[in-house]
Amino acid sequence: MGIIFGLLAALGQAFGYVSIKKSFKELNPSIAFFFDACFGLLLWVPFALFTGINFSQLPVVVGFALISALLSEAFVFYALSKGYLSISGTLFASYPIFTIFFSYILNGERLLPLHWLFVGLTILGVIIVSLPKRFKKEELKEKLYVVWPLAAAITVGLSDTLSKGIIDKTSAETFLFALAFAQLPVAIGYLLISRQSLGQFELALREFSKYKFAILGSFLNIVAVLFLWLAFSSTFASIASPLTAAYPALLVILSMIFLKEKPSKKELIGLITAIIGIVGISMYY
Repeated sequence: MGIIFGLLAALGQAFGYVSIKKSFKELNPSIAFFFDACFGLLLWVPFALFTGINFSQLPVVVGFALISALLSEAFVFYALSKGYLSISGTLFASYPIFTIFFSYILNGERLLPLHWLFVGLTILGVIIVSLPKRFKKEELKEKLYVVWPLAAAITVGLSDTLSKGIIDKTSAETFLFALAFAQLPVAIGYLLISRQSLGQFELALREFSKYKFAILGSFLNIVAVLFLWLAFSSTFASIASPLTAAYPALLVILSMIFLKEKPSKKELIGLITAIIGIVGISMYY
């Protein structure tokens, strides 16, 4: 089931990240993250209560949930709003590399050589698909823009590894329950730092067209994170992370199916490489 949950997480991210990035053109990223926190309470808490959580484990989980809310959620929203999407999307897609590294060091995860091959192919395919046809000169001159998505990839890798370790000792449901409440103060703090007023959210329904991408993207991101932690609870982080990061390849497939778009040679090479890796992981894990 870990493979299926990982692919479902990637599907949610494929649509969620596109909507969230579109919202950045009109709104501060802290606004999208606040919607993210609200949807987390509405979806994760009932799910956790229904599937069963261990309240005695909450004190142990809370600290890790707060780290995840900061590093894997809020900071990613901030980092992806910086710079050019062509660069940030490519660099952020490398986060499974850091998850694998930290999982090896901190959680002692050991994969067989065949697993390493298919995991590597999945990551390589995702990065190839994410690469733009060419970088513009003005993009390459802005070196600082490279720092933010790369920093986000590192923090996600570290945070996911720490979260995986505590999930193994407790449960994904308990972690999600704690994360739902941990995100709210982080979201409010993010709004205050960004000098955004809470009062503006009263306009969200009346001016839905302005907030629609932030709302839709945040909802899909919450669904994706739900599947992410279910995947992490069912398999190694070193395997789940590359699967959840396969959303650029899924976007290409969805564009081919629904928009009748023809992929470029680069996208086709990356897509085939990622699919080989995903199928290999599914068959030999």
